[in-house]
Amino acid sequence: MSTRAAGPAIGLNTGVVYLKGVGPYRAELLRKLGIVVARDLLFHVPHRYEDASTIAPIASAEPGMDVTVLGTVISKGVIPTRKGLRIFQAVIRDDSAMIEVSWPGQPFLDRVIKKDDKLLLTGAVRFFHGRQLQPREMVNLGPDAEGMAEGRVLSVYPATEGLSFKVIRSLVEAHLDTLLPLVTEYLPTETLKRAGVPPLPEALRLVHRPRSIADAMRGMSRLAFEELFFVHILHRRARDLARETRVGSAFTNRRALTSQL
Repeated sequence: MSTRAAGPAIGLNTGVVYLKGVGPYRAELLRKLGIVVARDLLFHVPHRYEDASTIAPIASAEPGMDVTVLGTVISKGVIPTRKGLRIFQAVIRDDSAMIEVSWPGQPFLDRVIKKDDKLLLTGAVRFFHGRQLQPREMVNLGPDAEGMAEGRVLSVYPATEGLSFKVIRSLVEAHLDTLLPLVTEYLPTETLKRAGVPPLPEALRLVHRPRSIADAMRGMSRLAFEELFFVHILHRRARDLARETRVGSAFTNRRALTSQL
């Protein structure tokens, strides 16, 4: 009976190409963003957040509003248009009402979203043959999300052509729990306490997986403090070096020669 050898352990210096869900093609795209090793993925922080932490009843969603709703898919399908555009549409329902959700040009979602899935959606409401939600963000919670009473703060990452911020978000989410325990704090505890910022591992967790916008900003404050802290140290070091007594060049006094001249 043969046993399969375990793969190499993932570390902070592991090339991203070896991370699950990456591969050579995505690794090359990640390189364009400066993400070469696993540590780089951790420090690729969001540049903004979608606040989906407050869920509104579907009944309260009116045209012109920007809302986050949580509902169950009760029907779905792809609708072709005269111009050849295929639109994926779904109807979702919560305890208060139903609403149609539309994704123009994304017919592939018909394979991703199933009936009875619970969707967390954030987007604008318009009136088109009735109320219709056009989501900017969608999280499919699957059919087993009973009892979910709160939404999420969704991270939006700097991206590049061929690699969307949603793909980057899924890669970070997939590896965050493995990589965070490998991060060690290198600033003194007293310094962090005086600055009122969390340790680095906690800060990275808050940045990538915040429960609120306040959480995200607290994590960001740690990273910003570190940057300013090291700039301050460099300036102090440069100033101290400038003040050090330095040995100058020695010149022999040849007054007799200058007097003759």
